Amino acid sequence: MSEAVAPTPSEQAPSLPLTRREFLYYLWGISLAVFLAGSGGATVWFSLPRFREGEFGGVFTIPVDQIPPADTPPKEFPEGRFWLVNVGQQTLTDPRQPPQYPESPGVKALYKVCVHLGCIYRWVDTNDRFECPCHGSKYLKSGSRIDGPARRNLDVFIVEAIDAAGDVLSRTEPAMNTLEGTAVEPPPGTVSLRIDTGRRIQGAFNSKPGGGM
Repeated sequence: MSEAVAPTPSEQAPSLPLTRREFLYYLWGISLAVFLAGSGGATVWFSLPRFREGEFGGVFTIPVDQIPPADTPPKEFPEGRFWLVNVGQQTLTDPRQPPQYPESPGVKALYKVCVHLGCIYRWVDTNDRFECPCHGSKYLKSGSRIDGPARRNLDVFIVEAIDAAGDVLSRTEPAMNTLEGTAVEPPPGTVSLRIDTGRRIQGAFNSKPGGGM
């Protein structure tokens, strides 16, 4: 039985030109691919988070006359989900302040979510401290944790002191040897504070006093 012999190139069937229908199908497929690529890029662009000024995730501009005086109760800004506190000498020398977490004078913007399990803590004026109603974590005006199941200090947002020209005079920086965010002392010439609720510094690990590990 003889083996089949493959046809030589000259004996192979010639390729047929595309029909009009096949050409339209190819053209439609290419157009669809280009459209999907373009619309996909647009979808990614529009899905990127963009926050307007004055809404959580964006920037809040606080005039200096809205800053609470030093050592007075903190001022709540519900739209930005933060408390604005002004740490003064009385707060610095509060005997409840853990010595492991010394504070500096100035303004802080404390994220108003408890670092334990995410409840909304509140200011209790009679006790001169923040208290979480869910599990009992307690924090001083400085943001330092002093009791309860929480194991770190409160988180803070980046604060910048701004002059009339819009220049930054001072800003929140991570404190040396910790993850703490420093307080900002508005220098002369400050007209407003800029709080960026999209930029948060995590509070330092703190398991003492009150309960230990």
